[in-house]
Amino acid sequence: MLLVALSMVLGGGGTVNPQTEMILQVCTGLIMIPLVASADMQRGLGPVQMPALCLGGLVLLVPVLQLVPLPPSVWHALPGRSVEIQSLALVSADNAWMPLSMAPARTFASLLAMICPVLLMLQVSRLSVRGRNWLCVVIVSGGMLSLVLGVLQLSHTGDFDWSLYSEYSKGFLVGFQANRNAQADVLLTAMLAAGALASARLGNGRSSLLTWTALLLALVGLLIGLIMTGSRTGIALAAVMFSFVGLMLLPLLRNRKAVVYGLVGSGATAIVSVGLLLQLQSVQRIADRFSFAREARWDLWADTWHAATQVWPFGSGIGTIVPMLEAAERLEVVDPTRPVRAHNDWLEWTLEAGLPGLVALGLVTAVLGFLVFRAVMEASRGDVTSSRRAQIIFACGFLSIEALHAIVDYPMRSMSLAMLTAVAAAFLLAPAAAQQKQL
Repeated sequence: MLLVALSMVLGGGGTVNPQTEMILQVCTGLIMIPLVASADMQRGLGPVQMPALCLGGLVLLVPVLQLVPLPPSVWHALPGRSVEIQSLALVSADNAWMPLSMAPARTFASLLAMICPVLLMLQVSRLSVRGRNWLCVVIVSGGMLSLVLGVLQLSHTGDFDWSLYSEYSKGFLVGFQANRNAQADVLLTAMLAAGALASARLGNGRSSLLTWTALLLALVGLLIGLIMTGSRTGIALAAVMFSFVGLMLLPLLRNRKAVVYGLVGSGATAIVSVGLLLQLQSVQRIADRFSFAREARWDLWADTWHAATQVWPFGSGIGTIVPMLEAAERLEVVDPTRPVRAHNDWLEWTLEAGLPGLVALGLVTAVLGFLVFRAVMEASRGDVTSSRRAQIIFACGFLSIEALHAIVDYPMRSMSLAMLTAVAAAFLLAPAAAQQKQL
């Protein structure tokens, strides 16, 4: 719980704000020490499951291999290394052993960041259903705190920017993130977690009115925050999120007619609220972002694809997107801004990891697909608890949102979202049997 909370607060800086992520990496190591070394801290936890170990190994395999030193006869023959060879020849260092990565320091920094979600996934896979519900409590709490912080950012209370970072999406609700798109994903995740908690309480016979009221208030507040992030894709993905929340709650509905009336009333209220929000200047600025007339992603994708072809099939190294884009950027699209991401995680991975990375990604997808299939079959059984079923739907919903958002952005480059992805992947695994009580 502590590690998930810290990841949501400190993991949103990204490439341009690495300081808080460095703190998060140190905290991850410190928190993991007692979980590994102390038998008392492991009481009630299940064993680390083999699929989790396979996923962790596949995730770390590519950056580790890219840091292995290669003899000159090997790395000289790699595509895209001619300029590097000529530069090193000027100082008589062209015969030194060099790794496959064209920027080893960047790849090593990326490896350190990737170790953290892998460690979290291994530990979350050991939790019981009840323990995983408490993680959902942390996720909802983190989302609500980021919403409160975002309100302070938009209001400039006390003439402060209320941001943890020097570079961030100014003028939008970003919370603990530097990027508005990452904040949108955090809020979407919090809404999924709220649905999972509501399902756990309703399935356990808790107060129906109180649970529904709390859920609706949380969803409305987080949805308004989502709109204020200005993330176009994030707002569009709200439809996907609500579909998965609906799957969680549908079997627990007792009065279907009242629910239909409630949905109609909520929809009407939402339409009126959006109409009123559109009168605000800040919201009009967000609405203007849905014009695609000046979309720069097309140019970034073209430059990234060109850079990928220059280093195919071995890739340039994890974390090398900035120097690779700067070298490949066409003169007609050069402007005062600096390209830091490809705005397509799949394409960026192709550039950095090459064919070996695509093979590893295919294996990760295959393992996750097997876990999703097995978990869905488990959720369809009549004896499964509402908590476990909701956790499976939460995992499937989160992974679907991240996969879709990665087409036009870079959610996996945020340590906050990478850690939440680790939680979602672990939720697909069977929980520890020792404490399968509900929250």
